[in-house]
Amino acid sequence: MSKAYMDQIVIKYHNDSQHLTSFVSFWFSFMSKHTSHLFALLLSIISLGSMERANADSSITQDPLMKSEQAIMRICYEDKNNFPFITKESISDSKTLGLHGTLTDLIIASAHTSNLSIQLVRLPWKRCIQHLAQGKIDAIFAAIWTQERETWGVFPKLNGSINLDQRLWRARYRVFIHKHSNLKWSNGQFSGLKLGVAAPLGYIAHDKLSKLGTLPANNLTPNEGFTLLVRGRLDGYVIEKYIGQNIINQLKLTDELTTLKEDFMHVNLYMPVSHQWYQQHSELTLKFWQTLAEVREEQGDTIFNSYIDP
Repeated sequence: MSKAYMDQIVIKYHNDSQHLTSFVSFWFSFMSKHTSHLFALLLSIISLGSMERANADSSITQDPLMKSEQAIMRICYEDKNNFPFITKESISDSKTLGLHGTLTDLIIASAHTSNLSIQLVRLPWKRCIQHLAQGKIDAIFAAIWTQERETWGVFPKLNGSINLDQRLWRARYRVFIHKHSNLKWSNGQFSGLKLGVAAPLGYIAHDKLSKLGTLPANNLTPNEGFTLLVRGRLDGYVIEKYIGQNIINQLKLTDELTTLKEDFMHVNLYMPVSHQWYQQHSELTLKFWQTLAEVREEQGDTIFNSYIDP
């Protein structure tokens, strides 16, 4: 390779290097002058995107219809077999009718009609009440209304008074006795009382007996109460008529036990909701209570008869 050719390469390389150096210097100079503008533009784009997302989130939070559609009502009821109103069946299936008892079926059918998603929970009755008061669950059934109970639950009202039409069910409580008992119940008073009259703890019947001063020393379950009636160690046991009759049939005590003719209580049962739930979903709750009244009126007797006379 000739020296002249090599000199041309060196000159070309030198010139190219100068061009490259000039270009690099120009680029860094340009970036130094405009970086702040580019950075500001980038921040504006990011901020605009954040605002759009915030507005979208806000619209979702503030849309009451969407909140209602997403709401799932957690409903608690007693973990006992109170047939024909509540059965001992598992609640893994909260959509199928004919398994869980009359009252549970009414709740399920009403939820389906009003497009409300529900989750059923079973606990001891007093714990259902406690969890409702604390807002851990959203509703309970079946509860008798009293003024005191409004401290832990919201009941359906009409013009400031309890709405009888939006009840879940109407129940008859009877005094179960031994067939040879001398106990009488008339005009709100007992006669022939010797050993006491009991009722399930946590029930309004229990509170009423407490005020009458007829409770025995120990709290008794229905099975315990009926067993003591047969042994002559208790005067009476108060419980809903059909529930008591079913327990007697299971214990095979129909030849020994009966009921007094006059009802101890004739009461309306409701599905109250928690104060927390009602504050967030008042319209949804009112719609459900109205739907429940319509379903009970149209289907209640049919559902009830399917259990007692299948």
